[in-house]
Amino acid sequence: MTDGLLKDIIKLEKRIQIEVVTERARADEWQQRELVAIESSFAVDLDAEEECCRQTLAEKKAELQSEGAALEATSSAWCQRLSMLDDATLCDVLKRHLAAILPGGDHDHPHGQS
Repeated sequence: MTDGLLKDIIKLEKRIQIEVVTERARADEWQQRELVAIESSFAVDLDAEEECCRQTLAEKKAELQSEGAALEATSSAWCQRLSMLDDATLCDVLKRHLAAILPGGDHDHPHGQS
């Protein structure tokens, strides 16, 4: 090879190396800009999702408190009605429940034993 051709090849190789370094720097800068943009977008989306979750939680809490208050009112009314029953009615109800619970039916001693 001639010296002139060799010098041209070396110059070209150096120029290519400089272009590679420059392109890598541009790629790194682009990558950093994209990373910042993605992180920012993620933070905005995360905040929106957290707010949505807080709102849903508040709505469900209010709904459950309302249901709890309704159940408490219904239970209280039921207890009030039960407390107003007379003793005779309570004894009749108790006898029916005991007959269903206790073995042997209405008589005290099965098989005629005393």
